[in-house]
Amino acid sequence: MRYQRFAPAFRKRPFHAAAGLLFAAAAGVSLPANAACQLQAMTYDYPEQRLDQALQQFAHTSGCPVEMDNALVEGHRAQAVSGRFTPDAALIQLVRGSGLEVHLDDGHYRVSQSDREHIDSRIETFRYRIGSARGDGTLDPHNADALMTQLDAIEAQSDQLITEQGFLSAAEKASHERFFAWLEGRLAPSNL
Repeated sequence: MRYQRFAPAFRKRPFHAAAGLLFAAAAGVSLPANAACQLQAMTYDYPEQRLDQALQQFAHTSGCPVEMDNALVEGHRAQAVSGRFTPDAALIQLVRGSGLEVHLDDGHYRVSQSDREHIDSRIETFRYRIGSARGDGTLDPHNADALMTQLDAIEAQSDQLITEQGFLSAAEKASHERFFAWLEGRLAPSNL
């Protein structure tokens, strides 16, 4: 995956995030874009446009760098955003509806699908385990079908929430993790 990070201090020149961070650390230089990130509400007035363009415009307006995978945002559109927003709210508005996620970690903004990928990976692992337990007779078909239905519901709900909200909340992630922990116990050999 190729990640780009739009940083206003570099005047519209994207760079590979890992290489930029390694360069900055080796040179003992801090990245000025982080210092320029304006966390207070400001006016944003963006038309509907390609998502990569909107993210670059956001980085220049807010002073907040945004890390993204070029291939991931390709083909996605950003919604029009007009009004006064904090940077995180403006970024979520831009991404909302695309199926991508906004991650806000210590003033570091990232657009990805990491929550969706994590949930999908867990679900696929559990589907395999349920299928194996059903196949070898340690889990009856009725219970296997019920568990598969619950996994399908979590997958659909997560996709819907990410698309509608532009993120998956901590409470929603915790709810899924509680179910996965319960399912892990349910599929333990001693419980089958």
